[in-house]
Amino acid sequence: MDPTVLAAIISALIGGAAGEAGKNAWASLATLARHRFGRDSTEVAALEQATSDSPQEVAGILVDRARSDPEFGESLASWTSETDRIIRQSSDVSNTIGGDARIHGNVVQTGTVFGSINFGPR
Repeated sequence: MDPTVLAAIISALIGGAAGEAGKNAWASLATLARHRFGRDSTEVAALEQATSDSPQEVAGILVDRARSDPEFGESLASWTSETDRIIRQSSDVSNTIGGDARIHGNVVQTGTVFGSINFGPR
């Protein structure tokens, strides 16, 4: 299990990636940890206290536990794979400008935008 990949997924979920599916994925990770280690475990506490500043720390705790608990490791790997797929699916963007297109101004390629897009004063 790569802690960098897990940290990226955790960071994306904390940031609101994948909308409702992301919230469900986060809840399923917390449930997985609760069922495996109990409500008062370090793993559950890390998930409950996770912020945008702590994805590497949370990932480190979970990966360390996965290394010492192969059954949890398999469950975490499965969760990671599925959640990564959900995040990628919800953020796939395709933009093609071709043919005889003439662009007179700005072009933006983006997925979900949380806020404004500004190009400066008119």
